[in-house]
Amino acid sequence: MDTTLNTTNEHRPDNFGQLADRYALLLGQHEMEVRLADRLGSGCEFPEMFAAIAESTDLPMWVFDTRGQRVLRSGDRELAPPDITSMCTEGRREQRGSQFMIAHTPNGVARRCLVERIDGASADEFLGWLVMGEIGRTFRQLDHFLMDRGAVYLARHCTLHQAMHRSIADLTRGFVERLLRRGEQGESTVEDARRLGIASDSSCIIVAIDDSALSRGVGDIDSLTFSLNKLLAGKVFGARTPRGPVLIVDHGAAERTEDSRLIEEVCRGLSSVLPDSGVQCGVSSAVGVDAITEGYDEALEVVACLERFIADHTRILSVRDLGPARILVANGNIAAIRRYVEHTLGPLWSEEADSDMEILMATLAQFSRMGHSVRRTAAAMSVHENTVRQRLARVRRLTGLDMLNDPFAQLSVHTALAIIALRNRAHPLWDPRRAH
Repeated sequence: MDTTLNTTNEHRPDNFGQLADRYALLLGQHEMEVRLADRLGSGCEFPEMFAAIAESTDLPMWVFDTRGQRVLRSGDRELAPPDITSMCTEGRREQRGSQFMIAHTPNGVARRCLVERIDGASADEFLGWLVMGEIGRTFRQLDHFLMDRGAVYLARHCTLHQAMHRSIADLTRGFVERLLRRGEQGESTVEDARRLGIASDSSCIIVAIDDSALSRGVGDIDSLTFSLNKLLAGKVFGARTPRGPVLIVDHGAAERTEDSRLIEEVCRGLSSVLPDSGVQCGVSSAVGVDAITEGYDEALEVVACLERFIADHTRILSVRDLGPARILVANGNIAAIRRYVEHTLGPLWSEEADSDMEILMATLAQFSRMGHSVRRTAAAMSVHENTVRQRLARVRRLTGLDMLNDPFAQLSVHTALAIIALRNRAHPLWDPRRAH
């Protein structure tokens, strides 16, 4: 009898058992890898990616941020999360691979956990922690594999979405730049606008920004458009051009009667997100998609007018604010323009003006802004209509301006007020001290 053959046969059941266990482990790892890859490729959100990982085990799992604060948990049953703040120290953060730790829950229960770093694309980018708790059974080999691959897929999800967002932002900026150049080449802007998501019947407002006085400008254009999109009803697109940042605000198919309100909304939004100093901002009138380049030219012309009057505070003006003064300032002599303002407004506009003069000036500005309506001016300033008439009568005695009856006086005041907004002094309507 061949003893060698007998010895091999005696060990064959054990070998088969080991091979079967190894095969089951590899099969489980393969199924897990395929499931996670499919979910990543489906374009899912981060919580859905985590859910796919957690579905691969019956043990509870959590995601924590870099400070040890819980972000996500698995399952429907609320379990007290482990305290992993000790992992957030610099020494522990540098360790790679799954780590065992004994973590206590808020109610004092000690539990063994597997903890895995979630690292970003770059070597120094640390995103957080993936944690698995040992509850109901001990850890198995497949649990270690799941923790390793789960952290990798969560990191890949973040990297993939960052790349997608960058690509979309690059495409958006490219289309914005093409829209601004199209009119210069005599080509239609409608098709590029459609690719950007702007309908052919949309009403758009163009914003030109001069941030050259700031060392880092207004910052990242994507962050600026994101902030404005939260404040404005329209959709905001942006790009940084050689002339400075440019924004296109798409208000959809708005009625022309809404133009003034839309422009004011854009100006208020800009004042909320731009720094208090160092920025000059020109806002166009509301234009159609086929006139976006013309709107850009309007906004640039407003910026050019602002640059003729040096100021350290941020100024935001629209074409409507300037009116005919835009042509005067863009082409006139600065000294003559200043004399025009002083001659038109007289004692209302002087460095020695007292609070009484400031009230009259604010009333005059509000009256001009409200379309020369006593009723709307009184409502805007929360005063009686007779109060507005009395103040305008005083303006007439001081300056000779008959604002109630003389269209030439109304145009002169509107032009003077527009020029004031260009100078190194706040517009009376933007100064809360002159509100009433």
